[in-house]
Amino acid sequence: NGFEQISLSFGQLLTVLGSVAIALEIIFISYFAGKVNLRRVTIIQLAVASLLSFAVMPVVGEQTIPAFSWPLVLTAVTLGLASALIQFVMNWAQRMVDPSRAAIIYAGEPVWAGVIGRIAGERLPLIALFGGALVVLGVLVSELKLKLPIKKTKRIRE
Repeated sequence: NGFEQISLSFGQLLTVLGSVAIALEIIFISYFAGKVNLRRVTIIQLAVASLLSFAVMPVVGEQTIPAFSWPLVLTAVTLGLASALIQFVMNWAQRMVDPSRAAIIYAGEPVWAGVIGRIAGERLPLIALFGGALVVLGVLVSELKLKLPIKKTKRIRE
C-alpha cells in the first residue's frame, strides 16, 4: 500500500482540507439552492465565515483587532457588501448549474485572482503560475467526458 509514503506539509494539508471544503460547498449549495431562502443562507454563510475568522486570529498570530479608523470601517463595509453580493449571486446561479459545471466555473477564480493581482502589482514566480495552471487544468480535465472507442471482439463458441 502506497499511502504510508504520503507526507504533507502543513500548507499542503490546509490546501487539501480547503479543497474538500470547497467541494462540499459546491455539492451542498447545488443540492439545497432550490429548497431554501438564498438571502438567509448567504447571511449564515458570511456570519459563520466571519466568526471562524475571528476565532482563528489568535492561532495565526493576530492578537488584536486593528485600531478604529474610518478608512478601515469603509474598507470592511465595502468588502463585506461585495462578499455578500458575490456569495448571493453564486448561490442563486447554482440553482441552474449542476455541481460539475459549478466546479469548472469556480476553477476560474484563481485565474481572475492572478489577473487582478498582476494589475495590482503582484509578481508571482513562474513555478507558482505553473502550479496554478495545473490546478485549473486538473479541474477541467476531470470534467471531460471522453468517449473511447471500444473494440468488439468475436466470441468463439466452443
